[in-house]
Amino acid sequence: MPTALPHKYRDDIDENGFTVIRGFLTPEEVTLYREASAKLVDYARAGNWNDVRIRGKQFPPWPKDFNPDIWGVSGLLHPDLKELSYPFHEAYASDKMLAVVSDILQVPQEKISMELFNMLINPLTDFDLEWHRDDIRPDVTPEEEAEQLDCAFAGCQFNLALYEDDCLIVIPKSHKRIRTAEERKKTTDETKKLPISSQMAVALQPGDLAFYNPNIVHRGVYNSKKPRLTLHGCYGHTDNGGRRARLVLQHGVASWLDRLEPRNANLAQLKVGLEKLAEENKNKDIGFSLEG
Repeated sequence: MPTALPHKYRDDIDENGFTVIRGFLTPEEVTLYREASAKLVDYARAGNWNDVRIRGKQFPPWPKDFNPDIWGVSGLLHPDLKELSYPFHEAYASDKMLAVVSDILQVPQEKISMELFNMLINPLTDFDLEWHRDDIRPDVTPEEEAEQLDCAFAGCQFNLALYEDDCLIVIPKSHKRIRTAEERKKTTDETKKLPISSQMAVALQPGDLAFYNPNIVHRGVYNSKKPRLTLHGCYGHTDNGGRRARLVLQHGVASWLDRLEPRNANLAQLKVGLEKLAEENKNKDIGFSLEG
């Protein structure tokens, strides 16, 4: 039956592959999360946290050797971060965030599942990601690609900017179709970091929120000289967990989930969905989505 939920953001993503919500955070919230994020980045760059994305490698698993030249900090809800993680409980599970997710996934809040919550930052030296889709390997046949694209709203992911951010480069409308000849070439050969004719940057101001379909062809450009603190995460819904298992569990979240003590009721509810996914895939070799 048709749902009574709003669907503006879902419609935007369905058409273009992404949507941008301007001024999602208040100026006070931007300040709060900037301060919390900066503390965590300093903590990680000092070698106190090894769940980080090392410059030069774009997909998991990342090496655990200490290196301050990182482009991301992962596991913002990890219990070992203790009070450093507390502000991010509300950022990830606020009523207004979950209202947007309900719109996109077209499910009530109780069917939304926790997945991943990380932070994207400026590395110490410039770094570009290659063109990719997040959970579809570039070497699949057109037939395999079309089949795997048929999971459009199994989950959704976001970038929440705390500084100006134009790092995300996307190919609009590429999320529901197989790649063009140009896109296939530039996702499979030595031209993986060169421009694609229809690309655009998703330009965000502090407090802006972008949600995008992980099947969109996209890449990231990391400028070491431009401050970046962008909260980056994803949500699933409990009826489609199987389609999200590899994408989510490859990051090791199941290894600490049982120790997470949510500081609000929303996060406690979200945790239940991820616990179910983790249990269903316990002792399975899920592998990794991409290489590189």
